[in-house]
Amino acid sequence: MSRRLPKPRVIFTALVLICLYAPILLVLVFSVNKDPQLLRWEGFTLDWYREAFHDEAVRRNFGISVQVAIASTAISLVLAITGGLWYRHATGRARAWFDAMTYSRIVLPEVVFALGLFALFDALDVGLGVGAIILGHVVFCSAYATIILQARFSTMSGTMEEAAADLGANRWRVFRRITLPLLMPAIVVAGLLCLTFSLDDVITSQFLGGTDAQTLPVLVLGKIRQRVTPEVNAIGSGLMFITLLTFLVAGLITLLRPTGAGGVLGLGRKGAE
Repeated sequence: MSRRLPKPRVIFTALVLICLYAPILLVLVFSVNKDPQLLRWEGFTLDWYREAFHDEAVRRNFGISVQVAIASTAISLVLAITGGLWYRHATGRARAWFDAMTYSRIVLPEVVFALGLFALFDALDVGLGVGAIILGHVVFCSAYATIILQARFSTMSGTMEEAAADLGANRWRVFRRITLPLLMPAIVVAGLLCLTFSLDDVITSQFLGGTDAQTLPVLVLGKIRQRVTPEVNAIGSGLMFITLLTFLVAGLITLLRPTGAGGVLGLGRKGAE
């Protein structure tokens, strides 16, 4: 009996997966390779991680990245929650415009927004730096947060909010005691994703950082222009571990049913409760 050959689509899929994940695997391997020239394998070591941790520039720029990520995430969540509350009572035409503005920030190339913000800040004589990077990250982070929170809003019937209002609670009390707890799982998921996107961003940070602020991804970009060192691979691996961790936590929150987060994106049967 003749042996069956793999189907073309299976081979194509395997090649695509290899092209996608082989570079990531190489970064991990090179980050623990003793050879400083990365020419051959000379044994396992964590010295490059220690070197990156004690590098003053790496620590300073990582601090800037964390500062930018936290600030941009907080602003993005406030905008997304506010927009979601407005969206529930908006007209159909207003909703269409809102959706168009939200999805355009995701579909259009990031370099377009970064260049536009750079030109706007230059025309208004606004200095570049940490503040400019935060505003730039809010542009795309708020779009992702809005989509996630809108998905949660769409599963909320509003019955509990109406009942609370009928019992005499004002709008702020209804929001604080009813709406916000129902939104909290989606807020956490959106916040984790915004943190990840902000920490990994290069284009906007490069355009708006100026000479006073440099995030960690921009520092890595500058280092690899000269030579890819084991320290660079260690920094990249560290960023990758942070990204994977945040996505893992976000996925678990989305799927866990005991906390009520199973319906954050309409995945659970009790999403409308």
